[in-house]
Amino acid sequence: MRSRLPVLRERRRYLAFELESEGQADSRGIMQEVHLAYSSLFGDTGGARPRLISFDGQFGIIRFQNGYLEELRAAMATITSVCNERAAVRVRGVSGTIKAATEKYIPQRALILAGDRRRVELEGISGSVVRIRGCEIDISPEDRADGLDTRYLGLTCFDIEGGCNGADGPSNGI
Repeated sequence: MRSRLPVLRERRRYLAFELESEGQADSRGIMQEVHLAYSSLFGDTGGARPRLISFDGQFGIIRFQNGYLEELRAAMATITSVCNERAAVRVRGVSGTIKAATEKYIPQRALILAGDRRRVELEGISGSVVRIRGCEIDISPEDRADGLDTRYLGLTCFDIEGGCNGADGPSNGI
């Protein structure tokens, strides 16, 4: 069977999302909830045909058919639980390619895995990651600065990434 010519294929779009959940969520549970929410709102008409491309535990990318963006966003807004844990899904953005969706909407953190603990190694700051919530990262610094009695240091993914247009500070991070 021959494949369709590129001009006859339906265009695909990629939706980047963020999942905030009380527990651990897996990709199978997320797609079950997306399909359930979509079919409960719009029936079994086929429609967007969402498919999970990638998911790292917090951020993910879903491929869908062009023209069904509003329907898919509405369905994802109705998701309240994943894997029997309360959850909220936030749509971060939509793109025409996986590469653009990843670069624009999914933050890349400079975390180093050292054994079982996650660490941040930056110029002038190093420590263990205590909590990650969205773009906010709390670390416990190893060496205390003079006159600084803080137990935790708060960063954002923009501080770690550097070069973000919306971030305060120098373009090379901290």
